[in-house]
Amino acid sequence: HSTGHGIGLEVHELPTISYRSETKLKENMAITVEPGIYIPNKFGVRIEDSLIVKDKLIILHKFTKDLIAI
Repeated sequence: HSTGHGIGLEVHELPTISYRSETKLKENMAITVEPGIYIPNKFGVRIEDSLIVKDKLIILHKFTKDLIAI
């Protein structure tokens, strides 16, 4: 899994957001940033924020980073 991806017609679109990616982000690209943590044999979780690339990133959807106990 990468750190994020482009937003389009498919579930996961290019560009791939990853330390391995050589793609340069361009103005008006719609992307996600979805860091995750996985604990082997227990669980994993990812939080996905949606952004538009401009001079500064515009956050379209931002999920809380607060710990929510259920």
